[in-house]
Amino acid sequence: MPSLRAPDIQTSHEEALKGEAMARRVKSPAVALLALAGLVLAVPAAAETICDVQEYDSTGFSPLQGQTVTVRGAVTIPPGMVQPQYTSMYIQQGDCGVNVFCFDLLSFELSLGDSVQVTGEVEEYVSSNTGAGATTELFCDSAARIELLSTGNDPVEPAELTLADVNLEENEGRLVKTTGVVIDNNFDWSMYLGDPFSGASVQVYKNNIVGTDFSVFIPGDTLDVTGVILQYDRAAPYFEGYELVPRYQSDMQHAEPVPPPDPVYWAEALLNVPASPFRPDMGEILPITYAAPERSETAIEVYDLQGRVVRTLADGVYDGVSMLPEFYKDGIYGEGIKGWDGRDEYRRIVPAGTYICRLEVKDADGNESVATAPAIVGIMLK
Repeated sequence: MPSLRAPDIQTSHEEALKGEAMARRVKSPAVALLALAGLVLAVPAAAETICDVQEYDSTGFSPLQGQTVTVRGAVTIPPGMVQPQYTSMYIQQGDCGVNVFCFDLLSFELSLGDSVQVTGEVEEYVSSNTGAGATTELFCDSAARIELLSTGNDPVEPAELTLADVNLEENEGRLVKTTGVVIDNNFDWSMYLGDPFSGASVQVYKNNIVGTDFSVFIPGDTLDVTGVILQYDRAAPYFEGYELVPRYQSDMQHAEPVPPPDPVYWAEALLNVPASPFRPDMGEILPITYAAPERSETAIEVYDLQGRVVRTLADGVYDGVSMLPEFYKDGIYGEGIKGWDGRDEYRRIVPAGTYICRLEVKDADGNESVATAPAIVGIMLK
């Protein structure tokens, strides 16, 4: 379970958990009365895999939410590293990982690679204080529901992912390794890694793990970072707000600079714009990709339906890499996206409606080509 904090302010676990810890587990008055009376309802546990638990619907929630399941996995973050006052740990089976949480402490120690069997209720934890979270977890009503199967096993090897893949829902809870450039940092609790070419980024978060020191890194450093992917999204549907949590200082190593991607050229103007509406008033960004001939004069502009230029997004010589500006959905939080932020040249949000994105290209031989696509600015329906 990620630390319970406001989106932009670091908050201690103790303060954030006051008044919330028990309330989050009370399902109904009847269940509360049964708990007070010391009664236990026998609920058969369904045998599932962690990948089954981490399946998700259109909201980003597990379809097994509310069901009691039994899974097996290897420890990737042992108890005591995250929220040591409780039993909070991460386990992984194959390519899928999940948080395990119990209010009481485990009676034995666990190490990386230890194999366990866990019986618990599938929950999508969302903080009652901040409304953020969407962490998929197995809640155990007792740490006795965690059984040690074997010890002395090799630790789980992290999957090597791009920064863009770190920000995918299917990888939540998984132990991964990625490479990026430090683009911003707060030495107390977080820093941000970015890909200077794709624009993808992710927050590297301390999560109260003792012994991780971010102050030894500065913006511009290229790092290999190993960690477990947590989620701390702030609004439904829950497909954003991913955080990478390293377990040890050795999980963060200086690396060689990220090589530029291979240039992408096209014989004429090629433009890709999603057909679905986007909401710039909600901080949403319209991702735009394109390609053009090598060393061609290239301009990308947004027009309204009256033919007036609303915004010039790119204007220059195309060298195979996108010249579009990079935007962030929520300040420095979230994944950087190259495209249009729904604002005009004066940085005012444009009215809802249909706009035309136009790519104009003139190659080295003087041949001209044009590609257009609609860009739809949406509005909330009452």
